[in-house]
Amino acid sequence: MRNYIFLLAFPFLLVSGLRTEAQQSGNSTYGQGYNPVYGKIDTADKLFITDSTFIIPASVAINVIADQYVVTFSTVEQADDVWNCNAKIDKRINAFKSELNKMGINETDVFVDMTTQNKIYDYKVDSNYAEQYIKGFELQKNIIIRFAPVSKLDEIVIAASNHEIYDLVKVDYIVSDLQAVYAKLFEAATKVIDQKKTLYTGATHTTLSPSSSIYGEKMYSFYPGQLYKSYKAYESSDVYGSSLNNYVIKDLRKSTTFYYDAINYSGFDNVINPAVTEPAVEFALTLQMQYKIAKK
Repeated sequence: MRNYIFLLAFPFLLVSGLRTEAQQSGNSTYGQGYNPVYGKIDTADKLFITDSTFIIPASVAINVIADQYVVTFSTVEQADDVWNCNAKIDKRINAFKSELNKMGINETDVFVDMTTQNKIYDYKVDSNYAEQYIKGFELQKNIIIRFAPVSKLDEIVIAASNHEIYDLVKVDYIVSDLQAVYAKLFEAATKVIDQKKTLYTGATHTTLSPSSSIYGEKMYSFYPGQLYKSYKAYESSDVYGSSLNNYVIKDLRKSTTFYYDAINYSGFDNVINPAVTEPAVEFALTLQMQYKIAKK
C-alpha cells in the first residue's frame, strides 16, 4: 500500500498561524519576555492520506462566563492559649458570616476550614543567657464562600475587612454545565470539518464515502487563575560617580499591575464568543474525523 502526504496551502490556513499585534499595545509590553502561548493546541499542519483514508482535523475554542464563584479568605489569630485563640477567631468569623447572610449568602454556602495551629516561641534574655519559651499560640482558618454573581465580590471583600479579615487567597470560577459546553464545541468542530472537506476534496479531486468515524479528540480548559499576568511599568534613572558610596539611595515603590490575558487564538479554526470584557473560562476542543476514499 502506498502512503501519500498532501500539503494543502490554502490562504486561510496561512493566515490562521499569525497573530497580529497592533502598535497600540499598552503598558503590558513591559511584562513581555518569554511569553508562552496559553492554549496553543497542537493541530496537524500536514494532512495524511493513504490510498483508502482521509483524516480532517478541526480546533475550536469558546469563552464561557462562569455561573458560580468560590472565594477563599484566610485569617489568623494569636492568644496565650488555644481556647482563647479559637474563641477570638470564631467571634470574628461568626460576625462575618452573619453579615454574609444579610447580603443573601446562606449558611450552607460558607465553610470554615481550620488549616494550622502553631506554637509561638520567644526568648527571655538575662545578661548573656537567652532561654526560649512558649509565648502563645497562633491559629489560622480559611473561610470558603460560594456566591453569584461576580459583582457581589466587592461587598464580600468589604464585609470581610469589617472583621479584620484581609487575606483574599483566591477566586475559583465554576462552569456548571460542562456537557453543554462540550456539545457546542463539538457542533462547531464538525461544521469546520465539513467546510474543510469540501475544500480539500475539491483541491485533491478526491471523492469520499458518506460515512466517517472519529479518529481522535481532546478537550482543554483554561481558568482565569492560569491566565493572569503581571508587569511593572516605569522608566528609571541611574546614578554614577566615584562618590556613590557617600549616598543612601531610596527608590520609590513601583506598583505591580495584574491583568487577565486570554489564550492565544492562533491556530484555532473557530473561536466562539472571542471578545469578552470579564475574565472567562476558556475551553478548547480538537477533533479529527477519518473518511474513506471512494474507489473510482
